[in-house]
Amino acid sequence: MYEIFAALMKERGLTAYRVSMDTGVSQATLSDWKRGRSTPKLPKLQKLADYFGVSLEYMMGTQDADHNAPSAPPTDADLKYALFGSRDVDDMLLEDVKAFARFSLERSKYRK
Repeated sequence: MYEIFAALMKERGLTAYRVSMDTGVSQATLSDWKRGRSTPKLPKLQKLADYFGVSLEYMMGTQDADHNAPSAPPTDADLKYALFGSRDVDDMLLEDVKAFARFSLERSKYRK
């Protein structure tokens, strides 16, 4: 399963650190998984599948990529256009918006 995770990171130009920060799955967990010391529990595996936009079955290696080709995450340029249209927006504002979105997602976990 780690090979699929590593391929998804490489395909999207992500690091384990970035995935850990975005998902809340610790780097230690990812490292243990990489070294074969453990396998991820289903909730964490589902969180990673959701993050990459693939099915749990794909992450587990039980479904071919052809049946569930992951879509590439939006680029910063895509986000700028979606949020601000054709207005010129600096990178610092975009980073603030992304940080607020991560904060809102994290906060929503505690409202349920």
